[in-house]
Amino acid sequence: MVDAHYAEEQTNEVEILQSIYPTELEILHTEVPQKFTISIDIEDDDEIRPCSLLLTVEYTETYPDALPLFEISLTPNTLPAPTDIEAELNDKDIYDLTDRLRELGEECLGMAMVFSMSTGLKEAATQRLVEKTAELVRVKEAKIQKEIEADQAKFIGTPVTRANFLEWKAKFELETKEHLSRLAGEAGEDRARRAVSSKKDEDKRLTGRQLFEQDRSLAQSDSTFIADGDVAVDASLFVQEDDGLSSDADSDK
Repeated sequence: MVDAHYAEEQTNEVEILQSIYPTELEILHTEVPQKFTISIDIEDDDEIRPCSLLLTVEYTETYPDALPLFEISLTPNTLPAPTDIEAELNDKDIYDLTDRLRELGEECLGMAMVFSMSTGLKEAATQRLVEKTAELVRVKEAKIQKEIEADQAKFIGTPVTRANFLEWKAKFELETKEHLSRLAGEAGEDRARRAVSSKKDEDKRLTGRQLFEQDRSLAQSDSTFIADGDVAVDASLFVQEDDGLSSDADSDK
């Protein structure tokens, strides 16, 4: 059974809280020690994604000389999915906020503390969302800046230094030497192929003797030509001409 002194303090605090939170506070247990919830909206203009927390409080028999039992939970919402720069509270955040509320309660032992706890919860949750949102914005801006620098680097190119120039020169000379060697090798192979081809062509050409041996008609063509009566030769003409030449020779002597 709750002592009358504590019961009175608890009842008075609930009445004050009802006047502060006319629509946000809901009594779950009307008898002492009482139990109730307070809905806390977290919003900060357009800087953070709005959300709602539910603070459930249950008085202990010796409250406010002892901390009340309390629990923090996220209230479901119907908002669209968050963007890449909209932060949300997670389980770790709720755990950290619970620790923060416990610290606030311990600082207020001996006096009504629920209002201080609810306002402290709103401030701490808002600050956490502001910090998380700022980090998301920073990460996105850094990513965009990195992409911009990468695009600019495509046009700027690599600065020429003595070291990288000598490295490029050595690589270029090596590639040029390899290319020339490859061309020389290909030229030598081509000459060798042409020489072999020429030798084969020479081997294929026949001598006159080989032609006559392979085609006997060539040897008989002259006799055949005369036998056919195409040309008549008068042998006496050659004799007379020879005699005339001999007479001329004798006259000269």
